[in-house]
Amino acid sequence: MRACRDSAPTGETLTGYDRTFFKLYIMLIDAHDAGVSSDDSYPDLFDEPIGADRQWAERRHQSHLDRARWVAAAGYRQLI
Repeated sequence: MRACRDSAPTGETLTGYDRTFFKLYIMLIDAHDAGVSSDDSYPDLFDEPIGADRQWAERRHQSHLDRARWVAAAGYRQLI
């Protein structure tokens, strides 16, 4: 998987970035719904260790999870 940004896009328009990372979004939602902590899921989902800056990793994870939720709730309509 290509390296993702520090934060996911915002706004009400589905982007090329969203399309590229759609699989990540689905996996983020699945992990969250299964009760997997971000500490446990981050290394697998983002394909890198959390590292020394735990707060940065948490913000990155949360940003992409928030975007995944938006795509699942509303953004997917723009795929049609």
